[in-house]
Amino acid sequence: MKRIKMLIAALTAIVMLAGCGGGQEGGDSASDGSKIRVLTHMSNQISAIKEAFEQETGITVEVDNCSFDDLNDQYEVLLSSGSSEYDVLIVDGPNTAAYVSRGYLAPLDQYFTKDEISAFSSALVDQGTVNGSFYAAPMGDSCTVMYYNKDLLKEANVSWDFDQYDGVNSRITWEELIDLAIQVTSVLDPDGSKSITPVEFGQASQVYMMNTIPNSLGAPNISADGLSVSGVIDSSAWTEALNWYQKNVADGIFSRGVNGFEGYNNFYAGKSVFILMTTDSYNYALEGGMTPDNLGFTYQPCFRGHEKEVATACGNWTAAVNVNSKNQESAGKFVNWITYGAGNDLFLRQESMVPNMASRFTDDLFEVNPALKIASVEAGVTSVARAVTPGFNEYSTALSSMWEDIRNGTDISSAVSSTISTVDSAMDIYK
Repeated sequence: MKRIKMLIAALTAIVMLAGCGGGQEGGDSASDGSKIRVLTHMSNQISAIKEAFEQETGITVEVDNCSFDDLNDQYEVLLSSGSSEYDVLIVDGPNTAAYVSRGYLAPLDQYFTKDEISAFSSALVDQGTVNGSFYAAPMGDSCTVMYYNKDLLKEANVSWDFDQYDGVNSRITWEELIDLAIQVTSVLDPDGSKSITPVEFGQASQVYMMNTIPNSLGAPNISADGLSVSGVIDSSAWTEALNWYQKNVADGIFSRGVNGFEGYNNFYAGKSVFILMTTDSYNYALEGGMTPDNLGFTYQPCFRGHEKEVATACGNWTAAVNVNSKNQESAGKFVNWITYGAGNDLFLRQESMVPNMASRFTDDLFEVNPALKIASVEAGVTSVARAVTPGFNEYSTALSSMWEDIRNGTDISSAVSSTISTVDSAMDIYK
């Protein structure tokens, strides 16, 4: 039976890999360290910079592409079958703990000094560390930013000095921001006929963004061992956060029935006053028709009385080494180069991520995307990694569903109780 399962996994891998740009003859990677293979959804960006690594080390890098939608499934098929075909894996940060628990990743500690690891944003180190070992090095980061439509505030004759905030000692509160938004919509859309939303969440019902609400009240995402949400999402802080969100949806402050892309496009079209998005949304907004003259941004709000607990979202893609790689030393060198070394500077020019360490925030980057100034303050200070758990996919699915249910008016106690049952049952396999 075991041999049949392995055969099925291998055949499935061949079929999937054919759609991911791989499946070259020879199957597993060469074992003399002279060549490594990378599977990623960012093949263009990595292919554009790999020559610099090859010239520096003499190690050939082959890059295969897999679509974003298929990548996690492809990794699961390959790695669960013990394949050594790919040496370097580009892993979504929150999946690190899951991959380690399944024995897919090799520790990276021998390829980085302690000083090199500590140079990364602390939240990213936490995300990539499992049981004291470093498994996934951050290629970049992300950060939530509150954007606003300057034209709408001006048209409503509502003014506010956003320049007064430094993000360290001061930032707007949620209470102040909601009041501002209501002032604008009461002038521009008093009867709601224009469908202008006061405040929008760019990733409504997604844990990446929504969990910053309870986080900003001092609450964690999951238990310390990453295996339970009981005693967490039913805590007083989470209950306060969920009630606050549901009430503001019911009051028409936050939207209902609008997905992320719709929310973004509505903001670009002047259909929302404020929207919580990410740093890369700045350039997307310009592509969507906005201009630096009407696109404003500020730090993510805090709750009054919880100014020191404000939490922003973070995390992004990481580089890791396949535990079954026959070229782990060469793969480890590449991972160091593209995350800590000179390769990361080249990578950031290709991919508009937030830098993974403070020293990489430069005036050149700020000129291309001034919203990165927000990230330079938030990174490693207010940033909170998503739940570190081997069951992140199960956790994310269940909590995203809970946020959406609560958005739609479901009884909070019932939604939380059901989610606790779902998540904690799913975590049993990891205990």
